[in-house]
Order: sequence, then structure tokens, then C-alpha cells
Amino acid sequence: MALLAPRCIPILTLLLLLDLFAAAKAATVQHPRSKGCTVSHDWKGQTREFSFQSSGGMRSYRIHLPSSYAVNKALPLLVAYHGSGNNPAKFEVETRFSDEGINPHVITLYPAGGNWQGPTYAEPGVSDLVFTTDLVNRIKDNYCVDQSRVYATGHSNGAGFTGTLACSPEHARQFAAFAPVSGAFYTDVNGDQNCLPPRSPLPMFEAHGTADPIIPYAGGKGRGGPLPSIPDWLSRWARRNQCTTSSTKLLSNAVHDTEWKCAGVDGLLRHIKIDGHNHSWPGKNSEIDISPVVIGFLSQFHTPWTLVV
Repeated sequence: MALLAPRCIPILTLLLLLDLFAAAKAATVQHPRSKGCTVSHDWKGQTREFSFQSSGGMRSYRIHLPSSYAVNKALPLLVAYHGSGNNPAKFEVETRFSDEGINPHVITLYPAGGNWQGPTYAEPGVSDLVFTTDLVNRIKDNYCVDQSRVYATGHSNGAGFTGTLACSPEHARQFAAFAPVSGAFYTDVNGDQNCLPPRSPLPMFEAHGTADPIIPYAGGKGRGGPLPSIPDWLSRWARRNQCTTSSTKLLSNAVHDTEWKCAGVDGLLRHIKIDGHNHSWPGKNSEIDISPVVIGFLSQFHTPWTLVV
């Protein structure tokens, strides 16, 4: 067997070290484990309810741990905000994000809020942005979370709050992507005065029914103030996300699926328009079952916004 010349050994060694360093760095970027990866829990596969002190007083939340949860196995985290007049237990049933046939590997939080921050009917002096940051930090301290894969979704007032959260330069930093459904975007009606995302692009998904009587697709006057039309709201996110082109395909006669190419990457902005759908969460008996679509969209991304491979 031929021997390597002595002068080649340092070069090969250097290349090997560089490869190892690059692999280690990639692993660190994509899967940074939280402090809670040292804490064990004996109720995986179940949902529990807890409370703690934050903005607005004693705040409660439900948390579901997938059966695949284990110490030192960092999993993504999804925060799911219910709509006005709803509650975490009902929203858990409606979305089925605790159904492992839909969501097998994402820890899911269902925080409780009377009316989420944004509309005029929200409780004065309560910052759900602060509550969200406190909550996510609490979960990271007590559960094994992949800190690069924290997501937010919601319905109606809760969906509008995910838009408010995405527009917050301070409180959106922990999140990789957002997926509001039937969003009441009271704080993002026009321009960028109330929307300064912490980075661009920022993956965004929205689904909306054209027959929604509560949050009209065409916008107008809502219970909590002026509402933007959904096309106008999407146009602002297309600009913020550096989108250049879009394409639409029919998933059925009533379901239009539009994706934008943003900053050179396909699908960083996506919208599903559901002809004739009302304000309810689109479930198994709707024109489209939106929950697996939400999980599929969010699970593609990690911070800052890179597609997970």
C-alpha cells in the first residue's frame, strides 16, 4: 500500500478538522437544547395544566408532551392561542394538535387568555407579549426543547395575536415561524408602524374562509377596531419577506393554496383561501383539515428562518 507523503498529512488533517467543525456547528445551530433537557417527566403522551405569575396575574396553560418525549431529546415547541370566548381545553380538542396522528413530535402549549392583546376589547394593562416570553422561557427551563424550532399558531383573536407577536422586534425573536388561522389582525391594518419583525424573511402561513362573518376576508369594521383585508395583509408580509413571485394551485374546487418565493426560497409565505368557509377552525369535516397543514408548514423551519433538512 502506498504511503502518503509527509507534507500531505497536515492538509488532510486540516480538512478533516474543518469538516468536523462544520458538522458540529450545524448541529449546534439546528438543535440547540434548552436547560430543561436535564429534567425528567413521567407523564409523556398526556396533557397537564399549570399556572404561574406573569403579566395579568396568575396565568394558566395546558401542555401536551408527545409519547416520543425523552430527557436529552430536544423537541420542537408549538404555542397555540385560542380565540376570544374559547379556552385551552376546547381549543386542544378543536385543533387536535395533541393527536399524535397529526402532531407526533412537537410539544404543544395551549395558553389561557380572556381576550388576547391587540383589539380594543382586550384587557387594559395586560401584556400577552410579556406573558408569551415568560411562558416560553418557563417551558425551556423545565422541558427539553429545540430552541431553534419554536412556533406559534392561533385562531381568530388568538391568530391576530400571533400576528402582533410576529411584529414585535423583542418578543418574536424566539420563534421560527407563525401560522395564524382566521386571523383578526387589529394591530397590522396598514403600513409598518406597528410591525417591526425581528428579522426578514420570517415564515408566515395564514388560512381564511371567504364567508367568515366575524373576521371578513375583505376586511372592514371588526368588534375590536378596523380590520385589514386578507389580501392587503398578505401583500405587506410579501414585502416584508422580500417575496418576488407567487403561484396558486387548487387543492379542491374550494381551496386555493398560494405560495410565495421570498428571499430566493419557495414557500416562506403561504396562504390558503377557503371558498365559502365560515369562522370555525377548519377541521376534518371542512373543505380542508387545516391542522396537519399547519404542522407541516411550521415543521419546515428553524431560526433564523432556514428550511430544516
